[in-house]
Amino acid sequence: IPVAYRAAHCFHDFWEAYAAVLPPDQHTGVGKESGQTALVERCNNTLRQHLGRLVRKSLSFSKSIVMHAICIRLFLARDNQERAIIRQ
Repeated sequence: IPVAYRAAHCFHDFWEAYAAVLPPDQHTGVGKESGQTALVERCNNTLRQHLGRLVRKSLSFSKSIVMHAICIRLFLARDNQERAIIRQ
Protein backbone atom coordinates (compact mmCIF):
# COMPACT_ATOMS: atom_id res chain seq x y z
CA ILE A 1 0.00 0.00 0.00
CA PRO A 2 1.51 3.37 -0.98
CA VAL A 3 2.66 5.54 1.93
CA ALA A 4 0.19 8.31 1.09
CA TYR A 5 -2.73 5.90 1.63
CA ARG A 6 -1.54 4.26 4.85
CA ALA A 7 -3.19 6.87 7.10
CA ALA A 8 -6.54 6.87 5.29
CA HIS A 9 -9.69 5.30 6.70
CA CYS A 10 -11.28 2.71 4.40
CA PHE A 11 -14.82 1.43 4.10
CA HIS A 12 -15.22 -2.08 2.71
CA ASP A 13 -17.80 -4.77 2.12
CA PHE A 14 -16.79 -7.18 4.94
CA TRP A 15 -14.32 -9.14 2.80
CA GLU A 16 -11.88 -10.87 5.19
CA ALA A 17 -8.82 -9.88 3.14
CA TYR A 18 -9.19 -6.25 4.24
CA ALA A 19 -8.90 -7.23 7.90
CA ALA A 20 -5.73 -9.17 7.10
CA VAL A 21 -4.08 -6.19 5.37
CA LEU A 22 -5.39 -3.06 7.10
CA PRO A 23 -4.93 -2.12 10.76
CA PRO A 24 -8.22 -2.44 12.71
CA ASP A 25 -8.48 1.32 13.43
CA GLN A 26 -8.21 2.17 9.72
CA HIS A 27 -11.10 0.22 8.24
CA THR A 28 -14.82 -0.22 8.75
CA GLY A 29 -17.00 -2.90 7.22
CA VAL A 30 -20.22 -1.50 5.78
CA GLY A 31 -23.08 -2.95 3.74
CA LYS A 32 -23.94 -1.83 0.23
CA GLU A 33 -27.04 -0.06 1.54
CA SER A 34 -24.81 2.45 3.37
CA GLY A 35 -23.56 3.92 0.09
CA GLN A 36 -20.00 4.22 1.41
CA THR A 37 -18.56 1.94 -1.29
CA ALA A 38 -20.62 3.28 -4.22
CA LEU A 39 -18.03 5.82 -5.44
CA VAL A 40 -15.15 3.36 -5.65
CA GLU A 41 -17.38 0.69 -7.22
CA ARG A 42 -18.50 3.22 -9.86
CA CYS A 43 -14.85 4.08 -10.58
CA ASN A 44 -13.91 0.39 -10.90
CA ASN A 45 -16.82 -0.23 -13.26
CA THR A 46 -15.90 2.78 -15.40
CA LEU A 47 -12.31 1.53 -15.67
CA ARG A 48 -13.46 -1.95 -16.71
CA GLN A 49 -15.90 -0.58 -19.27
CA HIS A 50 -13.46 1.84 -20.91
CA LEU A 51 -10.17 -0.05 -20.66
CA GLY A 52 -10.34 -3.38 -22.44
CA ARG A 53 -6.74 -4.11 -21.50
CA LEU A 54 -7.90 -4.82 -17.94
CA VAL A 55 -9.85 -7.83 -19.18
CA ARG A 56 -7.67 -10.86 -19.86
CA LYS A 57 -9.72 -12.15 -22.80
CA SER A 58 -9.80 -8.89 -24.74
CA LEU A 59 -7.71 -8.31 -27.86
CA SER A 60 -6.10 -5.25 -26.29
CA PHE A 61 -4.78 -7.07 -23.20
CA SER A 62 -1.19 -6.15 -22.38
CA LYS A 63 1.12 -8.30 -20.28
CA SER A 64 3.30 -5.33 -19.41
CA ILE A 65 2.64 -3.77 -15.98
CA VAL A 66 4.22 -0.56 -17.25
CA MET A 67 1.70 -0.33 -20.11
CA HIS A 68 -1.18 -1.04 -17.71
CA ALA A 69 -0.01 1.77 -15.44
CA ILE A 70 0.44 4.21 -18.32
CA CYS A 71 -2.99 3.47 -19.79
CA ILE A 72 -4.74 3.74 -16.43
CA ARG A 73 -3.02 7.06 -15.68
CA LEU A 74 -3.93 8.38 -19.13
CA PHE A 75 -7.54 7.30 -18.68
CA LEU A 76 -7.79 8.88 -15.21
CA ALA A 77 -6.23 12.13 -16.44
CA ARG A 78 -8.70 12.36 -19.33
CA ASP A 79 -11.64 11.37 -17.15
CA ASN A 80 -10.74 13.96 -14.50
CA GLN A 81 -10.23 16.63 -17.16
CA GLU A 82 -13.65 15.91 -18.69
CA ARG A 83 -15.32 16.00 -15.26
CA ALA A 84 -13.64 19.33 -14.48
CA ILE A 85 -15.00 20.83 -17.72
CA ILE A 86 -18.51 19.55 -16.95
CA ARG A 87 -18.44 21.10 -13.45
CA GLN A 88 -17.62 24.58 -14.78
